[in-house]
Amino acid sequence: MKACTVRGDQNLPVTEAYRKISTNIQFANIDGNIQTIMMTSSLQNEGKTTTICNIASVMSNDLNKKILLIDLDLRKPAVHKHFNLSNRIGLTDLLFNKDNYEEYINTVSPRLDVLTSGKLPSKTSEILNSNSLKEVIRKLSYHYDYIFFDTPPIASVSDAVTVATYADAVILTVAYSETEAEIAKKSIDSLRQVNANIIGAIFNKVPVTKQNKYYYNYY
Repeated sequence: MKACTVRGDQNLPVTEAYRKISTNIQFANIDGNIQTIMMTSSLQNEGKTTTICNIASVMSNDLNKKILLIDLDLRKPAVHKHFNLSNRIGLTDLLFNKDNYEEYINTVSPRLDVLTSGKLPSKTSEILNSNSLKEVIRKLSYHYDYIFFDTPPIASVSDAVTVATYADAVILTVAYSETEAEIAKKSIDSLRQVNANIIGAIFNKVPVTKQNKYYYNYY
């Protein structure tokens, strides 16, 4: 899996697409009540992890925001692969050891930090709904403008719906021409059942044409 697409490619159309998404997130937060944002999808391989990595990169570099990206996909974590980081220790180790969080943070650019998943637990739901995790997020929130969560697909497990109960906002990634409308609708319904604040959906893998060149493959 390659590193994040937009890093080092500031003039590509895909970068401009992510800039627009980042700006839209700021507009959605006009009242300043959104800090934690969850990214999910209906199914595997819809590009949610690449998408959230790139949004985090653009918001930190172009919008001068202090960003923390936490990998809450405790089943198939991939954020560390996108940034070429080790996942030997991470979030789960922090929760179990109750150490200083700074020892587990990876700084990938001056305003972008990453907290990888760490060792994979046998019972992810207990960790994702634990008071310990929520307390760690609360403490981290004092140090960042935005905290992004990468979570598993909704149709596969209930993890994402659990995180949606305490995330300030949710963004759904939908693979263009791959994800059936009914499946995407069921994902939205699942999120709405827990009163998730869905601030938007990103159509991913849109074919590139001269007319929609700014949408590239990820928007």
